[in-house]
Order: sequence, then C-alpha cells, then structure tokens
Amino acid sequence: AASRAAMHAPTYHIDPVTGDDANDGLTPSRPFKTYVAREFNGGDTVLFKRGSVIRDVLHSRNGSEGAPIVYGAYGDGPRPVFLGSMPVGAPDQWVEERPSLWRCTATIPSEVCNLVFNDGQCCGNLRWQIEDLRQPGEWHYTGLGKQQQGGDRLYLYSPTNPGLAYADIECVLWGQRRLVGGQCHIILEDLSFRNSGVHGYQESHARQIVIRNCDFRYIGGAVWHRERRIRFGNAIEFWDGASDITVEGCLFDNIYDSGVTHQGGETRNIPERLHFRNNLFIDCGLAAYECREPSREV
Repeated sequence: AASRAAMHAPTYHIDPVTGDDANDGLTPSRPFKTYVAREFNGGDTVLFKRGSVIRDVLHSRNGSEGAPIVYGAYGDGPRPVFLGSMPVGAPDQWVEERPSLWRCTATIPSEVCNLVFNDGQCCGNLRWQIEDLRQPGEWHYTGLGKQQQGGDRLYLYSPTNPGLAYADIECVLWGQRRLVGGQCHIILEDLSFRNSGVHGYQESHARQIVIRNCDFRYIGGAVWHRERRIRFGNAIEFWDGASDITVEGCLFDNIYDSGVTHQGGETRNIPERLHFRNNLFIDCGLAAYECREPSREV
C-alpha cells in the first residue's frame, strides 16, 4: 500500500528567491518560497531550484516503509547549495588593529571553524594564539571550543584589507552541528552541502537512507578539545548503528576528518548492509572511509 501511495504522491518545487508561498508548489512555474513548516509525507518529492544558495540546514522529514521522501533538484544549472557559513568578504567588515592584523566587525553567531576564500579555491589556517598570526590566510578566533556560543572576535592576517585581498570570504560556523540529518526512509540526491563547521550529514540509528550524486565540500574543523588542540568533522557520519544505507556517486572535497564513517555510541549497535560505491574523495584529512564500530563475527 505504501509503495502504491508513493507512485501517486506529489512533487513539490522550492525556489527560495522568486517562489511564493501562495502557490501550490506542484510545478516549476509555481514554486513555494519556503518549505520548513510544511508537512511532507512518505512518497513525496521535494525539489529545490538549481542555482539556489540556501544559508541553512536542509530540514528533512522521515518517510515511511516503501515510501521514502526524496529531496532533490529541478531546473538547469548547478546543484542547490546548503551553506553552513556566513559571508564576511566586504571591506567594511574588517578593521586593522595593527599592521596586517585585521579584526572582523561582523557579529559571529557561533564558533568559527574555518575560513574559505574565493569560492572554495583555498581555506585559511587556524592558529591557536593570536600572537602566532604571521602569514596571509592565518586566522584566530578568541572563542575556540565554545561551540554554539558566539560573540567572540575573529582575526585574520592580511597585508591589505581582507575584503580587497579576496574575492569573497566565507566564515564557516559550528551552527547546528550538521547541514542535514534524517533518521529513516530518506533519499538525498543532486544536492550540495558546503562549509559546515562540524558534519555534513549526521544521524544516529539511521536506516533506509540513500545519499546519491551529492557533493560535500569544506566540512569540519570544529574544535573538539582546545587544550589538546584537536579538531574534528566528517562529511557523512552514521552514529551508533545504521542499516540499509547507500552512498553512491558523491564527491567529497576538503573534509577535515573522514568522508564517510560509521562510529559507536553507548549501545554499540552493529551496522548492517551499508553500501558505499562510485564516490570520489579529494583531500580527506583522516580517511575516505573510516570504521570505528564493532563488527559481527562470521
């Protein structure tokens, strides 16, 4: 019954720029503007307009057995992008406190985890003390390790105003600790998740999840232990067991820790039927795939 219902379930279109919530959302010519408060059901398809840039997490809902909710893209152009960063590239967002040491004047809402320059061409280098800022691109945040608490100061070393030295600067934040979640019966495809200070996709006890043809870029960098100078962040993390998972055709680029990982929790559930195939991994700091969980003896 669930599969039959999924065949006739609606497809909704989301255009966060020109959409209108007075529309029915059922065609590309009449898209919604927002989607977070809508009650999508198993079998529904939710498509975001290509070329969209959404500075928020993807707020997913669980589908049902045999009727997953599909989150994807429509139209032409690049994949819709979900960003976990804020722009700090305007010249008037920086003041020089001493030669080549610039302070960001923007209000920082949570811990700074990374700086990404020029639309992802490169990123900054964290320095644990402000006194260690000596080279262009080196940065320091006075609230390292404070996670969701913001309000501290961001410094960047630059011979000239950073807003002039770089075409754009994205300040990667701790934010909501992940850019997308969802525990069961969800398909994510043709989407882009970028600039998350902690994780890309992360969920506990996940089951019946497909992540297909998505890209994850500049994920991680959050401080796990300031005194030990340990940072972390995975692109896709399944926590405390997972079952019936597929990750395929995805791109992982500049990931602080692992591209894909399943790890343990208090109950130490054993993952089953995990399929990772045809993915491309570029610059993963720890591993493309990492297993830190018990396996069943054969």
